[in-house]
Amino acid sequence: MLSLSAAALLSLAGCGDGEQSLGPSPSDTEDQAPSQAEGEAGGSAALDSVKEKTQAAMDSASEAGSQAMDAISEAAGIAQDQGATLTDSAKAEAQTLIERAQTYLEENNLDSAEGVMEQLNALKDSASDTLRTEIDQLEEQVDTLREQEDN
Repeated sequence: MLSLSAAALLSLAGCGDGEQSLGPSPSDTEDQAPSQAEGEAGGSAALDSVKEKTQAAMDSASEAGSQAMDAISEAAGIAQDQGATLTDSAKAEAQTLIERAQTYLEENNLDSAEGVMEQLNALKDSASDTLRTEIDQLEEQVDTLREQEDN
């Protein structure tokens, strides 16, 4: 047991060579200094790379958004043109029906005039104010003639 204690003391004494170390020795710090500088430079380069990639992604997203807005604007313009074409077409159709109804009224053909008035009333919601007024006037004429015929 005495020999075991003596061996333990000798091994402890031999490990430190009598010096106690509380941190890295100056030679250790000098060896690490260049690698820390290299690490910082590498970290800075990595950060720059991330910044560049982030900026590229933001630029790409901005361009995509711009292209989407252009496409939406173009589609809206096309829809507006088509709406105007449909309105012109509906206006022309309504005008033709109004003329036909007037002709039927002049001929005292109330049944045909009433059939045309049904078609005009279907178009009335999409017609301009001027056409609505004409349709309403025709409807009054048809009603008046129908009452006269019934009496």
